[in-house]
Amino acid sequence: MSMRLHTVRKVAETASCDILVCENEDDPGLGYLTVIDVKDHKVIQRFLSIYEKANVPQEERNMTYFSAEGKNRVVFPFVRERPLKDFYMGRVLSVEECEEICRNLIMACMTCGLPAPVLYLVLTQGQVHLSADFSVYLSYMIDLTEIDESIGEADCVRVCAEILRDILEVKEKDKAQSYALLQKKTRRASYLTFTELYKDVEIAGVRRRKRNIFALLRYWFEDNKDRLFKVLIVVVTLLLIFTIVTLLTNAIFGDVPWLRLFIRSFEKIGLESLLQ
Repeated sequence: MSMRLHTVRKVAETASCDILVCENEDDPGLGYLTVIDVKDHKVIQRFLSIYEKANVPQEERNMTYFSAEGKNRVVFPFVRERPLKDFYMGRVLSVEECEEICRNLIMACMTCGLPAPVLYLVLTQGQVHLSADFSVYLSYMIDLTEIDESIGEADCVRVCAEILRDILEVKEKDKAQSYALLQKKTRRASYLTFTELYKDVEIAGVRRRKRNIFALLRYWFEDNKDRLFKVLIVVVTLLLIFTIVTLLTNAIFGDVPWLRLFIRSFEKIGLESLLQ
């Protein structure tokens, strides 16, 4: 298919792409469209190949591609721009509200229908927007120059987790468990799927709302398992040393001298001797 597009605004221009806001002159009722004019044929080939490999049915794709007048044009829906980085006021929100925004961002990524390499560009190029009701949505004014077919879900999850960590960083002083958990796991690049990421944010957020003792113990163990493991290693090492010394002492002296302290303490109770 093709469209007669009228450029309303040029958003950006790079060596490989022009990013535009356009209207479809054949159907003005559609409103604005986000249009990426791709100048580099290798870039458009990579882009189309990614959609083919993702096996996304044509009717479920949120983009349209056509070539006209020597131009390769990718058309995405246009969304109202409310960049997260400009409209997020975390300092005046509660921890629960910040965590709600985080969950909404994860859900936006999970339901957007974008192949991982395209979603990666959306996230890394700041195309994340925040509504007044804390819902989160994505936009598509992306430079396709660096699109990489090798990018997978784990790469997108890593970037998303870093965004969530930055969102919650302002709540560090409030001892937000969600921030502490994200900070720890993003440092290790532990997340591989959006499901894992959502689960952690949801569980960490529940801590502030539910005070079930078993849940609290579980969360405490999750946060401190590395420290507990180190303590366990020390205890096991000390027990091993104690066992070796005990065996050596028994082999040399025929008994274990420090055990006499316990044995002799029971030989006499009060005024009566147990040896009579």
